[in-house]
Amino acid sequence: MGSTGDPDVNDILQTPFKVAGHLLSHRVVLAPMTRMRASDAGIINSSAAEYYAERSSPSSLVISEGTVIHPRGKGFPQTPGLWTEEQARAWKFVTDAVHAKGGVFFVQLWHVGRVSVPSQTGGFAPFSSTSAHLPGNHLLFGDDNATEPYVDSHAMTKRDIDDVVGQFELAAQHAIDIGGFDGVEIHGANGYLLDSFVHDNINRRTDEYGGPAIENRLRFPLRVIDAVIAAIGSEKTAIRLAPFHVLQETGDSNRQVTFAAYATELEKRGLAYVHMVEPRYDQLSTEGAFSADIIRKGAGPRPPCEGGTDSDNRTVNDSPSLWPFRRILMTTPVIGAGGYDGDSARQAIIEGRIDLAAFGRHFTSNPDLPERLFYRLPLTKYQRKTFYTPGVEGYLGWKLWDAEEAQKEGVSPGL
Repeated sequence: MGSTGDPDVNDILQTPFKVAGHLLSHRVVLAPMTRMRASDAGIINSSAAEYYAERSSPSSLVISEGTVIHPRGKGFPQTPGLWTEEQARAWKFVTDAVHAKGGVFFVQLWHVGRVSVPSQTGGFAPFSSTSAHLPGNHLLFGDDNATEPYVDSHAMTKRDIDDVVGQFELAAQHAIDIGGFDGVEIHGANGYLLDSFVHDNINRRTDEYGGPAIENRLRFPLRVIDAVIAAIGSEKTAIRLAPFHVLQETGDSNRQVTFAAYATELEKRGLAYVHMVEPRYDQLSTEGAFSADIIRKGAGPRPPCEGGTDSDNRTVNDSPSLWPFRRILMTTPVIGAGGYDGDSARQAIIEGRIDLAAFGRHFTSNPDLPERLFYRLPLTKYQRKTFYTPGVEGYLGWKLWDAEEAQKEGVSPGL
């Protein structure tokens, strides 16, 4: 690679780390990013094989875009699925391409719950812990950035809950047995289905799956996790959480207590990893599909602050932090996500707050992002308008650093 110098041999981003029985060669992870490059039937486009392979490197961890577990769990057009064997077989071409580059590939299993509308769920009311619907309109993205009004949700019955647990289990089996994935990451964040049961301001149920008791609100998500573990093993099972998310009305009355209890249960299960979103991204970011610049009225209170020192007498900033959960997840690898650059990712890993750093939008336009971070090379600006549109524009065709430099100098790459 053409560079401004050799990478730092002491760079924490380049140190190996073991996840799910795989010794990763570095700490940079491809974050799950919805790209809406699938058919209406949920079949991933063949172009995804090139997309994910370009962003894979030997012994790197790659996490797929959200992949829907059932038609009623779909929230956006042209998103891929794993509820049929045909969908899983289409993914096999993608996993083969990632494995050919030496990557370790996890798929994110997705049920959006009430963050959907009837046009996406086959005409049915979206599932949720509650019948209350989100305010305003649902963003459908695509070429025309269409919207559709939210409608009342269907408060899930116990039979519905049993069915969805089975749907997660079946999708996980499809992912491993047919799709060739190395593991699954359950999407438990962002106000989607599982998260709507966790937050006490959304979940107003009075049965064993709701109410003020934290163990009741965690019951459904933990059932899903345990079913997936039973199907494919704990070492292939992971989950993504966003304790400080402020959109989709996620406003738990005591986030730290609720998610500390959640982390305590996850630590018992020997998961491949827990993927957590940093609070600064949810509260301050103006990036991505659900960023703070479109925060909805009634999104809930901002998270409380925490300060002081940690168990090693290191100063903890007087702001929301992943530290309370990191202290609980002592034996479980933690991936952090949310607005990192190379330096902030290094700092978070050095401090011990996270073990691996996931990068999203910068990976869209820099397929060789790990090397650029290692060499501290400039990043190519991403193309926001093509994040959620069909076709290859903004999806494929991004140049590696060598090719960019060669183009500027008018020579062939590698000469």
